[in-house]
Amino acid sequence: MSFEQLVEHAHKIKEKAIDLAVKETDRPVASQSADREAITRYFAFIEPLFEPFSRLPDPDKYNPLIADLTAAMQKVMTQSTPITKLSEDVRFVGTNLDKITTDGAYLHDWTGEAATAFKANFLDTFKTISGNQFTALSMMKGVLQAHQEMWRKARTDIDNIAHHTLDAFDHAHGCSKADVSFEFSVLSAVGTALGAIITVGTGGATAPIVAIGAAAAIGNAGLAGKATSDANTCDSIINSMKQAIADLTKYIQEVETQQMANRVRALIEVMHGNKGLLVAARPRLAGMSDRELIGDDGIGHTG
Repeated sequence: MSFEQLVEHAHKIKEKAIDLAVKETDRPVASQSADREAITRYFAFIEPLFEPFSRLPDPDKYNPLIADLTAAMQKVMTQSTPITKLSEDVRFVGTNLDKITTDGAYLHDWTGEAATAFKANFLDTFKTISGNQFTALSMMKGVLQAHQEMWRKARTDIDNIAHHTLDAFDHAHGCSKADVSFEFSVLSAVGTALGAIITVGTGGATAPIVAIGAAAAIGNAGLAGKATSDANTCDSIINSMKQAIADLTKYIQEVETQQMANRVRALIEVMHGNKGLLVAARPRLAGMSDRELIGDDGIGHTG
């Protein structure tokens, strides 16, 4: 089975529920036709119960955005930037950013206020700014990866509910007691945010990378929900299925509106609160008149 056949699964569940419910009426075959019509109307809710899940976002649609962020990380990285789970697919070669330093030979003879400010406010902080931008991009990439993983796991969970429900119907009224078990992996889609602080002290290159990506949740079984119940009759199977769908709906809302949203808000606050550490200062020269530009307070002198 697969998620793409979810609507088909729902239809099969309804048909199996109708067949078993008719069988459980234990009435003569002649009277079962009328019973079947009433039971069919009773179970009309099953397919609409699954239908909204058939429209869950496609996780693959996130790939182009994630690829764009990976490419952006490639452009602002420096050789001192560490490899983390969120940056392991970034190529740490061929960067020119490390060549931008205060002690460039062609700047040795540049004097004046502009030269001093340029060296102090742009060149000296360049690796810090670029490192912080790399960290911020990795955070955004992690958010997208986590959201992508949430929908991937939600698709798996609803498909498993359909699969286990059909299995329960196939084994109902068997010789042994039949249980139906539902496990929910969507809760493990988001890892723990380790700390999204961008700081000049670490130069960005060693700033803590937020572990919100899918990789941070691998094997995190402690966050997976699980439900098991007796399912030996039609009503018990359907009730277990309905409860599992309700639980999954709650878990998706919890992951998106609490875990995900809270972390995204924290990241936004960090970035807004540290704009000066993410964007180089605007050069004073940009606002000077032509007369001021050629003076000692402007571009100064070389040679």
